[in-house]
Amino acid sequence: MANAGSVGDPPLERLTRPRSLTEMVITEIRELIVSGRLVLGEQLSESALAEQLGVSRTPVREAFLRLETERLVEVRPQRGTFVFQYGAPELRDICELREVLETGALRIALSRNRVELIERLEGETNAADAAGVVEPGPYQAFDKSFHDALVRASANEELIEAYERISGRVRTIRYRLTRSRRQIAGSQRGHREIVNALKDGRDADAIRRLGKHVYNAYEMFRREIEATRMGHDASAEAGRNDKAEAVGRGAAQ
Repeated sequence: MANAGSVGDPPLERLTRPRSLTEMVITEIRELIVSGRLVLGEQLSESALAEQLGVSRTPVREAFLRLETERLVEVRPQRGTFVFQYGAPELRDICELREVLETGALRIALSRNRVELIERLEGETNAADAAGVVEPGPYQAFDKSFHDALVRASANEELIEAYERISGRVRTIRYRLTRSRRQIAGSQRGHREIVNALKDGRDADAIRRLGKHVYNAYEMFRREIEATRMGHDASAEAGRNDKAEAVGRGAAQ
């Protein structure tokens, strides 16, 4: 039997299990969806993605099954696999669940390790400030890091797993609908207000501000969806009017 070692020996480092090929493919396809390189509602091809990623079709097929549990893709029997789509009802449901999970995570984290929680969130907020990111795309990584740190600080594996099942869709929606520097400034200001409330010992206020932060994001996304829908309706109406005018001119000749 091997000796346990003397008291003065340095502790053994924990080995990190390397990610499997399937896990890497899951990450790649998830990021293609989040970033918009795969379009909402688009039909996905196992063979095309396998060729693009330089892998066989098996890990791609396994990735589809995993992403289906996150509802980032929809597997339709006899038809194929499609990127998810959302409307106002789905957006509402996702954001309501996100608020429940994040505020719950904050309450648990405060009861388990308050100091570490505040250090993590302040560190994420400071990192975003230092980077000075003002464009929507690059800001997504900082926003994700803040909210992931908050949820993971709960150390509740069931809650973390539930959050991860909606995180991809939240990021996908946020990537498409965060379009202005004003939106970025508002998001970062919300993060700072939450941190400041926690540092001041105003826990109830921090939880309230987090709920408001998530709700404000929902309202912003909802308005963007409505504006997009109205724009499409106006374009369609203009097209119908142009067609009617052309028909009228033809009849008059």
